[in-house]
Amino acid sequence: MIWFLLSLGAAFFLATNSAYVKRFFPDVSPWDLALIPIIYAMPFCVVTLLFIDIPPIGPGFVPTLAWVLPLIMAAIVLHFRAIHVSPLSLTLPFLSFTPVFVLFTGDLILNEQINSNGITGILLVVAGGYIINLDAVRNGFLGPLKAIWHEPGSVMMLIVAALYGLTSVGGKVIILESSPLFAGTVLLCVYGIFLTLILVVTSKASLKAILRKPLLGFGAGLILFLELICHNLTISMVTAAYMITIKRMAGIFSVLYGWLLFREQGIRYRLLGTAIMTAGAVVIGLFG
Repeated sequence: MIWFLLSLGAAFFLATNSAYVKRFFPDVSPWDLALIPIIYAMPFCVVTLLFIDIPPIGPGFVPTLAWVLPLIMAAIVLHFRAIHVSPLSLTLPFLSFTPVFVLFTGDLILNEQINSNGITGILLVVAGGYIINLDAVRNGFLGPLKAIWHEPGSVMMLIVAALYGLTSVGGKVIILESSPLFAGTVLLCVYGIFLTLILVVTSKASLKAILRKPLLGFGAGLILFLELICHNLTISMVTAAYMITIKRMAGIFSVLYGWLLFREQGIRYRLLGTAIMTAGAVVIGLFG
């Protein structure tokens, strides 16, 4: 039961982080938006490293970190660019496609076969994606599907879901080769440093803009840190599929945030579609 509550906590903090930065940092670029939670979460990670034991590091830690690092940096940039350009309720719910991609990456990398339950879950997720844009049915039966591709944030978040389908496998390996808290804090610090250097050196991001609201920044950092703790503790307790499935409930939280904070329209269809997508993710994670 503890793993379920921690997974739900990770879902809540994921959605809260996205809503928080969208609400309090509307005037910064998407590049700055991606860095703000990371930079302000790094002090929490450094303090944590000072108080935990350094575990034995397995031989697969560094090689896995090497290929996870660029993928997770790309996912983070696209994630925050998506919520910057599109409504929250039309972006975060598409992370429910992550278990769909995990099914295929599992088949490719681990030779895990897709069964009938997995196919059912995929169909539910796709159906949910259709219903989210059901108000576009006035443009024909294919209108809701076309609406996904016409909404840049939705397309970007689908790419993010695919990237997370890969990094979730790698993240589990990194944890097994060290420990949950060590893996999470070190990974965040490493990709935080690299991503900051890349975006600042290329003039995509501005440290002046990032450091302009330090108190609000530390709020974003704390939320990301809490998500990280919940995520890594849970994934060390249960299989990655179970954890990721429950975390996809972030979509429901995001739709509610979109309605309450940003007065986004079409919430009825978006909430129904997100609920169906989440149900599909549950079927895939628990029975697929």
